[in-house]
Amino acid sequence: MKTAFALALAAGASVASAQTAITSFTGGSPFGIFYGSSTGDVVGFRFTVGGGGVAVTSLGVYGDGAGDGVLDSAHMVGIWRNSDQALMGSVSVDSSGSLVGGFYYAGVTPFNLAPGDYTAGAMYTATDNDSYLSSPSSVTLGADISATNGVFPDTGDLGFVYPGSDSTNLARIGPNCQYRPIPAPGAFAIAGLGGLAAARRRR
Repeated sequence: MKTAFALALAAGASVASAQTAITSFTGGSPFGIFYGSSTGDVVGFRFTVGGGGVAVTSLGVYGDGAGDGVLDSAHMVGIWRNSDQALMGSVSVDSSGSLVGGFYYAGVTPFNLAPGDYTAGAMYTATDNDSYLSSPSSVTLGADISATNGVFPDTGDLGFVYPGSDSTNLARIGPNCQYRPIPAPGAFAIAGLGGLAAARRRR
């Protein structure tokens, strides 16, 4: 017997197009590093995944925080699950990555984020000559992504670790990700029923 997934494909169910977590934003002030004397701070934003979850295909870092349009150094970027601070995926991103909407992206082995709460973070050092943007006035999010707020590390010099402190701003614009929404199981079932009905009509 064919599964609902197979039936959905047979019925011509569309494959979700690629999305970005932060699709656009306005405003924001540049900061090179959160703790001035630190040699490694992770900043970014928390977010909630809805729908059927998402499959992350690449991680990115903003390339124009300093206003010069250039990403000078490589940055570690990752996504953590908030419930247990588990690192779901990470990669080093530099200016050789794909440039999309002001963010440089590096591909990762796709990993899934089930519906729930996560944190995206990018590490900045005192000598990388790059900046992130803090306190944007507005943030537009991709499909099945919601509820962002900015984050920063509990103390300085922690390196590439889960940023444990929350801020009241919408996000710290540094990290980002590209992903594909995963259709909820019910969507496959509905598409599958539609495909069966179409097949019966053709007979």
